[in-house]
Amino acid sequence: MTEQGSGNVEQRQPMEERPKRNWFSGLFLPILIGVAIAMALRLWVVSPARVPSASMYPTIPATSSRNFAYVIVNKLATELWPIHRGEVVVFHWPDDPSELFVKRVIGLPGDTVTVTSNAVYINGKKLVENNPDISKYNGTVVGTWKVPPGCYFMLGDNRPISDDSRLWVHKFVPRSMIVGEAEFVVYPFNKMSVISQHV
Repeated sequence: MTEQGSGNVEQRQPMEERPKRNWFSGLFLPILIGVAIAMALRLWVVSPARVPSASMYPTIPATSSRNFAYVIVNKLATELWPIHRGEVVVFHWPDDPSELFVKRVIGLPGDTVTVTSNAVYINGKKLVENNPDISKYNGTVVGTWKVPPGCYFMLGDNRPISDDSRLWVHKFVPRSMIVGEAEFVVYPFNKMSVISQHV
């Protein structure tokens, strides 16, 4: 029952409004930022690469397309520092740039590289190769090649079977086609390792 003429009207205090949850900024925005960071890392810093052949065995423990390996490619390593002899790099194959290859840098720009069955010579001087993972027998594909400016001569560590600069139509890899340094083997998991960057 309401009192008449009292002059006092009871007023309810409005309930404090809860701030509306913004689902976009609360949930989707962090996900989008995370995806953007991951894509940027993959594009400019690191990315995985599948190795489907034995040309770098045992440095990279792949033996076939069925028994493949994965490596982590450090893109900054070849952008911030000069590419050096012995470095293992991932690059676009000069004969078909849609394919990625991984090999070890042997010849630098301006070098004359001679490969015999059991030795490599750089500018007439025998290359000392102490890395135990590099084959001591180079196979039957031998010869001498002059590396053009801005390009590199590549050999696989498993040289008797490696499809490398000795066999390609376009023998040399331009600097612009090098993606980055192959730093780590991450698969198979039981053979995870750091990849040696020296001969």
